Amino acid sequence: MTYDLQSHFASQIHRAEGESSKVYEAVIGVVTDNKDPSKIGRVKVKVPILSDDDSTFWLPIVMLGAGKNRGWFFIPEPDDEVLVMFEHGSMDHGVVIGSLFNGKDVPPDNNKDGKNDRRVIKSRQKSRIVMDDGDSPNVIIEDGSGKGRITIDTKNNKIIIEALEGDVCFQTPKGEMKIVAKAVDLKAKQAGIEVHCGSNMSWGTDSNATISGQSAVGMSGSNHNNNNGIAQAPQAPTSDPQDVDDPYGC
Repeated sequence: MTYDLQSHFASQIHRAEGESSKVYEAVIGVVTDNKDPSKIGRVKVKVPILSDDDSTFWLPIVMLGAGKNRGWFFIPEPDDEVLVMFEHGSMDHGVVIGSLFNGKDVPPDNNKDGKNDRRVIKSRQKSRIVMDDGDSPNVIIEDGSGKGRITIDTKNNKIIIEALEGDVCFQTPKGEMKIVAKAVDLKAKQAGIEVHCGSNMSWGTDSNATISGQSAVGMSGSNHNNNNGIAQAPQAPTSDPQDVDDPYGC
């Protein structure tokens, strides 16, 4: 068998020249632009070890659960550090596989006790979701302005909805609202409590009912009927869930 050494060496040189422009390892990049003209969540990245001035083409980002109108949507900001891989080593087909904290861009929380009990999602405006698995486990959702907070307190078996500034409003304009509890206490520290119904209003109890006012009690109506005989309380609300059609056919 005869070997054409000249052709063999030429093939090796040609292959080496082709591979010299490819990058197979992960590289650190810096986001230069995140306003994707196609609106599919891509970014442009500068890779300092390759060039201090040039940016890549628009790179897709690996995101959890990505699919049609679903999945996480967390796009890095300009100047954020990211980790980039290139498909088959080709720098024309890069993918951002994650974002990186560093000495300048620090995490939104810490693990100073080494127990790793907290998981945190935080936006740039400081809105947070905190999941704490520590000695007092809870889940906290709060806005960055510090005006509202929802706390699911697992240890004390309590859910707290707070308007630290402003109001709390529950609305079901096209449906019903039911509150079912062992006990309900309504208290207004300064203003009054007003209950209004557009049609009929019923109040009832299975035992005794007491209406009192420290100053006075007033009742008015075009007709007034005090029934001291046998009375029946209106039907109490129920917390039984209703079947809801599954749009996904599960």
